[in-house]
Amino acid sequence: MSVQYVAEMNIDLGEKIHIRSIVKPKCEQDIPFAIRDARFELIDGSSLMEDSGECSITGHEIDALIAPQKPGIYRLKYIYDIADEIWVDNIKLRVG
Repeated sequence: MSVQYVAEMNIDLGEKIHIRSIVKPKCEQDIPFAIRDARFELIDGSSLMEDSGECSITGHEIDALIAPQKPGIYRLKYIYDIADEIWVDNIKLRVG
């Protein structure tokens, strides 16, 4: 399975941080929508889920509070509902 990332970021080991993502239509048009529900999964380099939880939603912004436990490459996976669809976005995290 190939994972596509919408963003990449570096964080320091020991940090507990909010990572916020703004959801926008790919067509860049102002289309009205509401995010009904959002959660996250923090997946380590061995494909094991280290953490998961609910995200805060403010308008079109999704916010996850994470604290990776070891150095390496992680995948922060946002899973959110818009209308009758479920969307998934991945962010690559380099923890060092």
